[in-house]
Amino acid sequence: MTNITLSTQHYRIHRSDVEPVKEKTTEKDIFAKSITAVRNSFISLSTSLSDRFSLHQQTDIPTTHFHRGNASEGRAVLTSKTVKDFMLQKLNSLDIKGNASKDPAYARQTCEAI
Repeated sequence: MTNITLSTQHYRIHRSDVEPVKEKTTEKDIFAKSITAVRNSFISLSTSLSDRFSLHQQTDIPTTHFHRGNASEGRAVLTSKTVKDFMLQKLNSLDIKGNASKDPAYARQTCEAI
C-alpha cells in the first residue's frame, strides 16, 4: 500500500488590487454619447411640451369648444411665453456651456446637433 503524506505548509491568499481597464474614448464615442444625450433631452422636451399643451387644452375646453377663433389660434399656444420659458429652462438644464468648456469637441458637435 502507498503512503500519502499531505504537506504541512500553510498557504496564504493575498488580495491583489485589480485596476479596471480604461476604455479608449474616441471622438466617435464622445459624439455618439452627445447625440444620445441631445436626443434624450429632445424626447423629454417634446413629451413635456405635449403634456403641457394637453393640460392647456383641457383648461381651455369651454372657450375652444364654443369659440373656434382663427386658424392660427392653435399655433399661438406653441409660441406663447410659457412654452418658450419652458424650452429655455430645459436647454439651460443641459448645461451646454459648462460641458462645452471642458470638451471643445462636445461644443462643436452640440452646436451642429442643435
